[in-house]
Amino acid sequence: MTDSTLSDAAVTAALSQNWQEAITVNKKILQESPKNIGALNRLGFALLKTGKILQGKQMFEKVLKLDSYNRIAGNNIKKIRAMKKNCMDVIRDCPISPLLFLEEPGKTKIVDCVNIASTQILSALSCGQEVFFKLKKHSIDIRDAKGTYIGALPDDLSFKLLMFIKAGNRYSAHIKRIAKSCVSIFIREIHRGKKFQNQSSFSGTTSYIPYAHDHETTEGRQKGDLDKPNEEEEH
Repeated sequence: MTDSTLSDAAVTAALSQNWQEAITVNKKILQESPKNIGALNRLGFALLKTGKILQGKQMFEKVLKLDSYNRIAGNNIKKIRAMKKNCMDVIRDCPISPLLFLEEPGKTKIVDCVNIASTQILSALSCGQEVFFKLKKHSIDIRDAKGTYIGALPDDLSFKLLMFIKAGNRYSAHIKRIAKSCVSIFIREIHRGKKFQNQSSFSGTTSYIPYAHDHETTEGRQKGDLDKPNEEEEH
């Protein structure tokens, strides 16, 4: 296999959360290219996911020796250092409650995000992981607990939910499905404001497919823009 083919296989393994396969493929890449930062980061993360904390930490430390400003490696090192020794197993994937994705007509919706982040960011996500709304003037971003951009809700759904949220509605969101070019989230209404007390948040089926996708590509979104404040963001 070429380096490009192996890299694609490594990303696919991570997106499908096949961590043992991810470890094997990234090690093959590093045999040929020991300073491949992408492979080192992917290997480090896969090792964390299989509970091999110290080995994972070593991979991220190698990255920082090659690139002292690498955000992915730096964030993972901070995460490891912040954890108590007897709590390190929380990095592993936790069992997903069968109730997490329980569908309720009018209260839940499965949505495909648009303008999704790079595969490198997506490969660090887990099914069942809680994500959060970042409200803007006319749109809603989906971000992880650290504020890293994952994707956005389609414009028509954003418009509707912004109206509900401003009226007092509250929602939870979790990763439902991850693929190389797709992230689906499961949204649940957890509180309904007085203004829309008798109005459901969602209508029709519980699955939502955007009527149109913005053609902005991941490549067009600069890495530095992911955490950059937007002038339209609500405060």
